[in-house]
Amino acid sequence: MEKVSKSTSVLIIVMGLPGSGKSYFAKRLAKEIDAVYLGSDEIRKELGLMGHYELDNKLTVYEEMFKRAKNTHKFGKSVVLDGTFFLQQVRDLVIFLAKSLSWKLSIIHIKADEELIAKRLSKPREDSEADMEVYQRIKSEFEPIREDHLLIQSKDGFLEESLENALKFINSTP
Repeated sequence: MEKVSKSTSVLIIVMGLPGSGKSYFAKRLAKEIDAVYLGSDEIRKELGLMGHYELDNKLTVYEEMFKRAKNTHKFGKSVVLDGTFFLQQVRDLVIFLAKSLSWKLSIIHIKADEELIAKRLSKPREDSEADMEVYQRIKSEFEPIREDHLLIQSKDGFLEESLENALKFINSTP
């Protein structure tokens, strides 16, 4: 499998709707490239904000994520950020963070067929409370991605191929 250059730290956004497989993918990607994984669901849980999805609470979670990413940058480590990132204003904050720290930025959007998402969301998950109602709401509010990004179609059994495509994209990003 292709490797990410060790000489450059990279900030990677793995984004998508609930149930798309983004967290599973992001954790595997972080492990593959020896990066720090920061997931919005885990941070939400740590901050005691489970069940609180108002905009100010979402922004609190993302602010904490960015603070941790910035602290990680000091040590020259790459970071994988995992969250829905469905609002352009939140993506803009990550872009600003990357630029202000001269950090290479790659954006990966994970999508899945709605049937597969429904199957995934029907099972209890440790760090996420999202169900089909949450999925539908976020889907209706999801703002188009203006930035260059890689789209990965999540399917069961295609993780290695998806990781390989992601590594090629990350390495080709200026």
